[in-house]
Amino acid sequence: MAFTIVNEESDHTVHLTNLLDSAFGTGRKGRTVYRFRDGVAPVDTLRYVALGQDGSVWGSIRFWPVAMPDGGVEVLLGPLAVFPKLRGQGIGKALVAHGLAGARAAGYRAVLIVGEPDYYRPFGFRPEHVSGLTLPGSVAPLTFMGLEFEEGRLTHAAGPVLPALRRERSA
Repeated sequence: MAFTIVNEESDHTVHLTNLLDSAFGTGRKGRTVYRFRDGVAPVDTLRYVALGQDGSVWGSIRFWPVAMPDGGVEVLLGPLAVFPKLRGQGIGKALVAHGLAGARAAGYRAVLIVGEPDYYRPFGFRPEHVSGLTLPGSVAPLTFMGLEFEEGRLTHAAGPVLPALRRERSA
């Protein structure tokens, strides 16, 4: 199956609710990670969609700014969503790789996620990177993990990670 990854545009937005409902169900907004998104815009330059050859949205990934205990801002990956009938085609993995490259190029030093360890471990995410950090609320059965682009950015941090206001980053 051929697909392309492009920056999310306003005309894609109408399709994302259906995609997210299909991928996660309508109860998804009660999860801890959604508290980070309430009233906070995603990082505008880190919103991507996977499009089928006909231009239909097959998958999506976004990144959200989070406040680190030291006052710095990093990003929280999510949601990553692919229509269930299209899973296993490499769409999600391509979106993650593309998004991580974008986050690194934008100058972020680390990426956080609450997700499935077996899925995200091959990208370098590790729970031990965030052992000194906490999130408000529960993340079970998923796991809080981090990926460092700058060694020690997460492993040397301690304290709560909180929602942040969107701040544009210069490269």
